[in-house]
Formats: sequence, C-alpha cells, structure tokens
Amino acid sequence: MWWLSKRLRDERGATAVMVGILMIPLLGFAAISVDVGALHFERAQLQNGADAAALAIAQECAEDNRCDAPGALAKTFADANSSDGASNVLTPTFPTPKSVLVTTSSKDAATGAPSLSHPFARFIGIDASTVQAKAVAEWGSPLSNSGLPLAISNCDFAEAEAAATSGSNPKKLVLIRYDTNKTCKGPTGAPIPGGFGWLDRGGKTCETTVVIGVPPAPNLVQSEPGNSYPGPCDSTMQALDVPGGTTIAVPIYNGAESSKGRATSYTLRGFAAFHITGWKLSGGNSMPQVNTDPAAPRCEGRCRGIQGYFTNSWIDAKNVDGALGGADLGLRVVRLID
Repeated sequence: MWWLSKRLRDERGATAVMVGILMIPLLGFAAISVDVGALHFERAQLQNGADAAALAIAQECAEDNRCDAPGALAKTFADANSSDGASNVLTPTFPTPKSVLVTTSSKDAATGAPSLSHPFARFIGIDASTVQAKAVAEWGSPLSNSGLPLAISNCDFAEAEAAATSGSNPKKLVLIRYDTNKTCKGPTGAPIPGGFGWLDRGGKTCETTVVIGVPPAPNLVQSEPGNSYPGPCDSTMQALDVPGGTTIAVPIYNGAESSKGRATSYTLRGFAAFHITGWKLSGGNSMPQVNTDPAAPRCEGRCRGIQGYFTNSWIDAKNVDGALGGADLGLRVVRLID
C-alpha cells in the first residue's frame, strides 16, 4: 500500500503542474471570449455614435449652408449612443465642402482613460486597448430621384421662390394650372409651356426614375400627354390624400420641345419639394381642396390644376442612388457614404 500512496502523491504533483501549464491558454481563451467580445460591443456603440453624429452635422450644414459648433454636436450624439455615456470624439473634419468626417474612440467612463482595460487579457500581457470608429456623411441636392411622374414649370417655381425670398409668405398656396401658361421664358428665350406635365413612366407602374445630367449633358425627359394622372397612379394619388397635404419631390422644367401642339419632352433644371394640398384633374380620383389661406386660389369650373406650395425639405436617401450636386431648389439629401 505504501507504493500506491506514494504514486498517488506523485500524480497529484504532476496534476498541479499540468493545471499551471494549461492556465495560460485557458486565460487566453477567456481573453478572446470576454475581452474581445467587449471590444466588439464597444466598437458597435462607437460606430452608431459616429454615424448619428455625422448625419446630424451634415443636416445642420445643409440648413442654410452653415455648420455651427460641429464638435459639440458630435460629442452629444456620440455619448448618447454609448451605453455608459462616455466616448472620445476627435474634432470633425470636412474632406469636401459637402461632407463631414467624424471619428470616435473608446473612453473608460470610470477613470476617463482613453482605453478599455482587459481583466483577462492582462494575464497574457495586454492590459488595455483603444477602439475607433469613423463615419462620413454628405449633403446636397440630388441629380436623380425615383417617384411620382410629375414635373412642374420653372415659371411657377420661380414665382413662389420670389415670394419666399421677399419674406411675404414662404408657404403661400399657389395653383399650378395645366391650361394657363405663365409669362416667363426658359434659358434659350423660348416660352415655357404649361404649369405641369406628366413624365413617361416607361412601364405600367406609377413611378419614374429621373436623372439630370451635369451640364453640358442634355437634361431631357419624355412626357406623357394630358392633364390626367396616369391610370396606374390611382392608388398613389389616393395615398397623398391626407389632412394637411403631403410633400413630394418633383422635377422642375425650364424648357420643352413640342410636336403637334403638345410637349413631347422637358428640359429639367433640378428637383424641388412641393407640398401638395389638392388637385383637380380630368378623370380618376380627385382630392378635396385644402385651403389654409383664405386668399388661396381655387380650381373650379373647367380649371385643371394642382394646389400647394414649395418648401425646403429632405428626400429619402434610398430613392437617390446617384451622385449629388444638382441645382439647390430646396430639396436636399443627407446620407452616409462611409
């Protein structure tokens, strides 16, 4: 029995040695599963903060082309997206006149240190590490958009823009008539026909994609005849029938080519935001006129027209796949690009 007891004591010593040897890789695995997981979680929060901060700064910059205190704004959004309310934010930079770069990095909320401590990885020589995240957002007016196949004359837009610039009534309701041309001319000196028109959809849906070329590329789009909205647009027009109206993105045309007395194509200037409050068109669905201004013009009798006002607004970035840089007619895009 003596030799068996001695052998067991010897094996216990060997076991202790083996446990000591295996502790190093075990701690390494713990470092990977716990500390690395914590770093991934921290980076995800930093990325959310950087994205939110870049978008917030871009939107502010797009408002009247001003960028007030971007550093403070970045700090506010970065901290708000951190579970412990702490993060470091570098001073935002502007890679181009229409884009902003925000960089965030880790911060220990308890100590204020610019790194995160690792309770397990320290046993393999890694006490702490710093995590960073970056986001770039841009802003500008679109050169393309997908939406309702409607275009409005630059005559009506310029008239409303003049009223807004003078401060007389930025949201003055206007009536854009199909059957009455405004007394203005396009850049070539030719009169601009109509007040609005329908664009060729190229299919059976109520959506068209309009791309405005950068000069000197032509900005022509084909039109559809008549003042009635296309038949497949019935449900789309009904969706616009909400209290107070709906803001839509519309191309603005400042020239037209015609054949046999009707426009066959429009020359586009850019995209604007038009808050549509009512219309009266031939056939199909009609929307009750909403008059928030007692002096607002009405479309009655044989009149065919669209009522509303132009406004500054944002467009959903998912409808804009192309580059920005179009004419600024009040419709703008803010989106992440990196």
